[in-house]
This record gives sequence, C-alpha cells and structure tokens, in this order.
Amino acid sequence: MSLAELDLAVGRVLTAKFRLGLFESPDVDVDAATTHARTPEHAELAPRIARDSLVLVKNDGALPLVKPQRVAVIGPNADAARHLFGDYSYLAHVESLTDLFESGSALSAPEPVEDETPSLAPDASGVETILDALRTRLDNAEVAFAPGCDVLGDDRSGFDAAVVAAAESDVAVMVMGDKSGLTTECTSGESRDVASLDLPGVQEELVLAVAATGTPVVLVLVTGRPIGSVAVHDAAAAVLVAWLPGEHGAAAVGDALVGDVSPGGKLPMNYPRHVGQVPTFYAHKLSGGRSHWKGPYVELSNEPMYPFGHGLTYSTFDVAVDALDGPTVEVGGTIDVVATVTNTGSMTADEVVQLYTRDPAATITRPVKELQSFERVTLEPGRSARVTFELPVDALGFSGTSLDYVVEPGRIDVFVGTSSNDVTDAGHLVIAGDHAVERRRSLTEHVVVEHIDPDDTPS
Repeated sequence: MSLAELDLAVGRVLTAKFRLGLFESPDVDVDAATTHARTPEHAELAPRIARDSLVLVKNDGALPLVKPQRVAVIGPNADAARHLFGDYSYLAHVESLTDLFESGSALSAPEPVEDETPSLAPDASGVETILDALRTRLDNAEVAFAPGCDVLGDDRSGFDAAVVAAAESDVAVMVMGDKSGLTTECTSGESRDVASLDLPGVQEELVLAVAATGTPVVLVLVTGRPIGSVAVHDAAAAVLVAWLPGEHGAAAVGDALVGDVSPGGKLPMNYPRHVGQVPTFYAHKLSGGRSHWKGPYVELSNEPMYPFGHGLTYSTFDVAVDALDGPTVEVGGTIDVVATVTNTGSMTADEVVQLYTRDPAATITRPVKELQSFERVTLEPGRSARVTFELPVDALGFSGTSLDYVVEPGRIDVFVGTSSNDVTDAGHLVIAGDHAVERRRSLTEHVVVEHIDPDDTPS
C-alpha cells in the first residue's frame, strides 16, 4: 500500500467520525439509546422472529403436547435464560470483558465512578426460561425438572435424577445444546470451534439414558449450528431446533411445544449426519456432495440428516403447480411461476413455498438445483393461496469462463416444493438467443400472494 492510499483510507475514517460528531462529543448519550434500541417496534418484532425461526425437523406424533399429566423437563438449557442468547449479545460480551479483566491481560480495567466500580456481572434474571414457559403453559400438569448435566464437562451425577423423572412422566422434554459466547466454558461462537457435531460434554449420553426409559423424548436444541448425532435424533420422538432465540425465545418454544402456534421455519442449510460429511449442501454439482460414483460412504449415508429447506408443521399442505410448457423468454424478460398452496390439515399454520431451477446444459457445470425464491404463507385449515413468483431470466445466469456474469440460451428446468428434497416438476422454459449475454445478476424480488375464497379452492 502506498502512502497516498493509506492517507485516503485514513481520511475516509476520519471523515466518518467528523460526520458523526465523535470529535466534539465522543461519549455515548445514554438517554438517547432508547430511541434506537428496545423500541416498541423492536419489542413487537423480537417475539415474532423467535416464533418464526423455530424449525421442527422431526415429529412422530409427540408434538404438540396434548394434556400430559406429568412432564419431565430435562437438560442444561432448560432453566438457563443466558443460553438463549448468541455470542454477540450483551450478556456474552460482558462475560468476555469480565474474563479479560480477571485474567490480567486487559490494558485497563473499568475506572471507579463516584467511588463505585461499575458492575459487569451478566444478568439474565428478568428473562423467562424454557422451564418457566412450560410450567406456565402446562399448569394442569405436574412438571418435574432435572438438569441432568452441564452443557460442557463430564459430570454424570445428575443422570439418575433425570432418568427417574423421565420414567415417571408421560413425556420428557430435553432442552439440550450449546452455550454461545467467547469464553472457555462456551461451546459455540467466535473462537469456539468444535471438531464434532455431537452434543457437547456428556449430553449425548444423557439423551440416550433418558430415551432408554421408553418415555417419549421431545428434543429441543438451543444452538447456533447443526448439532446432535444420528443416534440422538433417532432416539427422539420429536426434534425442535430453536437456534439461539433470544429474550423471547422461551415463550416461542413454549407456545410451539403446547400447540398454541405451529412451527413453520425451514432449515437454511443441509443438516449433516456426521462431521466427516461437511461441507454438505443441496446445490452440489452432478458429481459433487457424493462419495464418488458409488453413492453412499462405506459406513454412512451421504444424504443429509435433514435437507435444505426442510421444516415440519402441525398441519399438512398440498402444493399444486401450474406447469410451464416450454415458453421461450428473452434475456431481460420475466416469467411467472404459479403454485396454489392449500392447508389440508386441521390447524392454522405456515408453509414456505420454494422455487428452484436447474440448468441441465451449460458451458460451466451447474448445480443440480438452485433456490431462486421462496414465500411463507399463513393459512387456516381448508384455505388456499395462489403464489406467483415473477422470475427474471437474468436470475438464471452464472459466472462464465471469463468470470463475467452471463445468461446463456437454452432450457431451464423449474421445480416448486416445500424443501430441496420435496419438489414438484413445474416444467421448463427456454431462454432465447444464440449466444451468452453479459448481464447484471437479478433476484426474484416480486412474489404475489392471493388468498383464494374457499368456494374457489381447487378440489
């Protein structure tokens, strides 16, 4: 880097600071913080995000919980509000600062203010836990709690109490997973990488010990990543991935478990079976993501445990596609892909309709499937909606041999479904032309949802 380039970069930083007024007033205006954080809009949005992000990846009929007489709530994350937060939350950063100051590695510690040292103790005491949420919602049931073990460590002394509680209950809700943060006791987050996808510590053993009682296990995973062995997922009757749902996460999980709301989220990745399978992704090339031409690995399926875009609800849905019959579309043009989604179950729920394409013949090998767009639709039982994806042809290109983004003429196959593995052939279109055209990448930004009157719903 030349001195002129360095001066330019520094000048940009200083200019930004001048515009922000940091040279005249470098201190934070604490009173003004409430106009930007924890606003009424934030307070309304946070619970909805927590609810909508829940992904029900497995359910053999154990959920929703219907009038259980006795419920065992087990696991290190069941009564830990702190563990609902991610590694860049306030609580996690306070832990990091405290750890830094106590280690003696910090350049400076907090200065006393008015003879009192500011407290850096992380405090989640005002945040509801998943155990609290279940006790509130299952007020007619007896709820027993046993943590069983810590997130990390090899202490198994709590196993016996957890096994007894499960054996005496109609269902065991096991809230397992990570503590996200940056300190040594954390198992997920920046600088907290892992070499295994198994539950940390002795959590896997705890799940299998509880499942061995024969009591149905509902596994709730509080985590920022795919987690849990195949054995653990197989042992559970239902698996709800709650991610790191934040301050309102416990209420969201509680509502979902008892059926006050139906989970409707979808996986944003392939959920691998084993760390040796990583990376695994839905948009692999024809020979990619596979154990060469043999298919499966020697000792393991090469398919993900749950595919990209997967997520269950407490209802059922039918997706009918208006099939394309090979229309020719010009570069720069748009084509409508239309699907009708119907709630065929008995509960109001969400379905996420997903649009995929495939370029079967191109100068560069293309993925077997590419997500182009999706739309989440909430429907009451028996109701339908018509979802129209306005797909731009410029979204169907790729980086060519010169690394420029190009759209090539030819056939494009189209699929619509509810996960990358559950799609319906929606026909194909043909991009017009006789040579590749350089374009700017487009996205399917326009999706039209029209709710259909019940009298007009296709039979």
